[in-house]
Amino acid sequence: MKIEKENIKKVLVIKFGGIGDVLLSTPVLPNLKKYFPDAEIHFLTHSSCREIFIDNPYITRYYTYNFGEPDSKRLLKSMREKEFDLIIDLYGNPRSASITFFSKAKYRVGYNFRNRKYAYNIIVEAKNNNEHNVEFNLDSLREMEIPIESKELSFYINDSHKHFADDFINSNNIGKKDIFGIVISGGWETKKYKAKDYTELIKKIKEKFDVNFLLIWGVEKERKECEEIKNGTGDYVFISPQTALKYSYALMEKCKLLIGNDSGLLHLSVASGVPVLGIYGPTNPVSQGPFGEKNLYVRHEKLDCLNCNLLECKIGNICMTELPKELIVKKIEILNNREKIMG
Repeated sequence: MKIEKENIKKVLVIKFGGIGDVLLSTPVLPNLKKYFPDAEIHFLTHSSCREIFIDNPYITRYYTYNFGEPDSKRLLKSMREKEFDLIIDLYGNPRSASITFFSKAKYRVGYNFRNRKYAYNIIVEAKNNNEHNVEFNLDSLREMEIPIESKELSFYINDSHKHFADDFINSNNIGKKDIFGIVISGGWETKKYKAKDYTELIKKIKEKFDVNFLLIWGVEKERKECEEIKNGTGDYVFISPQTALKYSYALMEKCKLLIGNDSGLLHLSVASGVPVLGIYGPTNPVSQGPFGEKNLYVRHEKLDCLNCNLLECKIGNICMTELPKELIVKKIEILNNREKIMG
């Protein structure tokens, strides 16, 4: 359905979820702004994702909501009073559907999820796991016949973040060699490559590539895992400091390659433009892998239980624990040859 472009003055995009989910929706923004150059573009997301939108040039304003807040009616009323002309619901849960339905917006875009279609007058076909989540989000624009000219993830930092990264790298003498970043973050334990396996993997990579390693983490438990990895390797392994998302991103930009399991920080790695190798098991890399032609994923293809999406595994999380490290190193070599990582 093609909309009346000249009548769109205010647009709201809704995407709740984790950092990775929201990052994968950001390619919608430059395309929206290109098509509606004079319109205000607003974004509603979870409070944990606010850093994604700070300094983002494509949006006029962002709003955050915490699922722990009891009064969602206040949020619904607030969004309604802003009188948006177009709302694009990229999340499609009962709350986001209600906000869209009661918004008074002339155009209400959303996916054909069961018990949600009532909220929308422009309905997008959900293709489930047959396409990447970036394409899933961009399908909302395709349904409105809005051209897709960019598919890049949007994340912005400033000079203070870059200076921080420079100071950390220089003061620890990490930059005397090329740096491979290891992103050990992960929301589910079953998605995470284990600390002892990262320890052995780093040793094997070191045999092939004379580099330093920077361990990048998110929460305190992961910092302790980084210490375990460092204690089991050598003085060529360094641990990133406790810091906010934008500073972690600045450190990622200093790396030649980023390796990690499915997580928000892995998708942040993709936004940095550095080649990424994702380690996957219970989640589907076709829909949730590192997006873009310069990136690869690796998984234990001989197993028949991949893509299970289980938070707990009764057979020992073998998609991670039995993933051959030689296979991971081989994928790194493929990336190196293809992207000329080591020059």
